[in-house]
Amino acid sequence: MRKKIGALALGGCLLLLGAPAMAGEKLTLAQCVEKALASHPSLTAAAGTVESRHAAASLSATGGRLKANATGSYARSGATKGVNSGGSDGDWNTGVSLSQTVYDWGKTNASVKSAALNEKAAQETLKRTRESVVADVRDAYYSLNKAVRDTAVQNEQAKNYQKRLDWAKSYYSAGTKAKIEVTKAETDLANAKLSLIKAESAAEQYKAQLASAMGTPELEIDGVADELDYEQWDIALSDALKRAAANRADLAAQDLLVDKAKTDVTSAKLTNAPDLTASAGYSFGGSGFYDDDQWSAKLSLSIPIGDGGETKARVAGAKADLKVAQANRDKLAQDVVLDVRQAWQSLQESAASITAARAAERQARENLDLALGRYRAGVGDSLEISDAVDAYAQSQTTLIASLYDHKEARLSLEKAMGEVSGS
Repeated sequence: MRKKIGALALGGCLLLLGAPAMAGEKLTLAQCVEKALASHPSLTAAAGTVESRHAAASLSATGGRLKANATGSYARSGATKGVNSGGSDGDWNTGVSLSQTVYDWGKTNASVKSAALNEKAAQETLKRTRESVVADVRDAYYSLNKAVRDTAVQNEQAKNYQKRLDWAKSYYSAGTKAKIEVTKAETDLANAKLSLIKAESAAEQYKAQLASAMGTPELEIDGVADELDYEQWDIALSDALKRAAANRADLAAQDLLVDKAKTDVTSAKLTNAPDLTASAGYSFGGSGFYDDDQWSAKLSLSIPIGDGGETKARVAGAKADLKVAQANRDKLAQDVVLDVRQAWQSLQESAASITAARAAERQARENLDLALGRYRAGVGDSLEISDAVDAYAQSQTTLIASLYDHKEARLSLEKAMGEVSGS
């Protein structure tokens, strides 16, 4: 009985720790990121590229290793008619041979180094792909947070107009307000409902975008936790630039590709280099056991005299590729600096905007409360309350946009620095 209880308790803990969100449960950002990292096809493709580069590196390393080969054969012949019909006893032959490159003036080493650098570059690209996947999930998640908040604003605006319509109808029935008050209230309510429908549709579209960013476009998302609130994050521009130079995976990958291009130039120069190889073998065969056995050993030096310009062409092509790799690296380094500076400035701007947006939202709320109170008391007019409701809804929307912009600015700066986290 105790074992059963312990097993149930352990199973419950595992469900709490590792189970995905159930239907109706709000997904957290961490859960969305975890799902994306486990199933996104871009990561599968990038990981496959690393495996392919690793196999290529392993293959290039075999060039200087010992090679062994075994052979065996059996042959029998004879006439179909005559005295000798029936055939011979048959001849057989078997043997083993070994070969080894003794020295190739660095050709194999250059090939191995080039392949290893290519593999490391693929690993850095995988890191950058992982960051991009996480960044896409966070972007879609924040967009959905914004859309949900916008929907709540539009819903509140529709409720305020519904209140005004109810009051206008009662005042019209009592003869204290004109029919135009009711008509104006009905028009404003209809427009508010239309805006609400559009906001709800946008939220559904962002749910689909989030599911796609997670690598599971068919996933039905019921809701997500709200993580749009402001979090202060201070970093000096100089520190951000230093961290970007040190941590950007794509920049590290480009550095490796430059080193690979340099190695390829060296390898191209060795295209026509000599080869010194050693080989040995032993074979035996005949119509009887050990009738004919022999051994062999050979050391050979191959010195190409002319290749028709092949080496020169290879070197020229490799040098051109090196120029391209260096130029791409320099361009990327410039882009990194620009990305960091722009994202850092956006972060400062969005943080300041939040403070101003909050003050405007408080003032608009006060004005709306005053307008609703005056209209409920029968001393306000439709224009006053319409302006107050719209102004408050706009101030709320502006504040939500400021919070969203700050999240996006921080995400952009993290990506520019090569430090995208899952939360």
